[in-house]
Amino acid sequence: MTSSARDDSIERYVRGILRSGTVAEDSTRARGMIKRLVKAFGLLPPETADLFLLGDRRLTITISPDPGLPLGMRTTSRGPAESRHYTIILFEEHQTWPHDLFIASILRELGHVVASRPPEDEWPASRSERTRFKQMLECRADAMVWRWGLRDYSIRHLYATYPEHRVEKLVEEIGRMLLQEYLPQGRDS
Repeated sequence: MTSSARDDSIERYVRGILRSGTVAEDSTRARGMIKRLVKAFGLLPPETADLFLLGDRRLTITISPDPGLPLGMRTTSRGPAESRHYTIILFEEHQTWPHDLFIASILRELGHVVASRPPEDEWPASRSERTRFKQMLECRADAMVWRWGLRDYSIRHLYATYPEHRVEKLVEEIGRMLLQEYLPQGRDS
């Protein structure tokens, strides 16, 4: 598939999954959002983008009205693992974010989808275990972005979201997660 044909396929896909009750589809803001989303999907390795384009990962992206306080993007999932549906929730304010921060954030959310983030009702029950589990999910989403060769985008997101000392710990955790993936089974170092 040529680059132009792939871009057209990605744009059709994005238009098909984007839902907005607040922005008219033909408005300048909607076109800008579509352009940014197309760029993000275009940055994915072809085999990862194909998970979406070929329907292996069912996804909807919704644009919601601003809740009145700054919130990041968020991914939810529902349904059994073999037919799970994912929703990435964006708020209108995300349309005004700097381009690289927007791309970095949406890539992280796509990382949640590719890594098969489970619905919250499948998370551990205790509060402390839920917190640790959520942190692991966040690191796993970042690790996906790193695996795609887009580490700089991930770092941009981390520094915009967390204090520097927290970013350093997250980077260490992501590194450990990636290292464990490549170690032979049964080895600790």
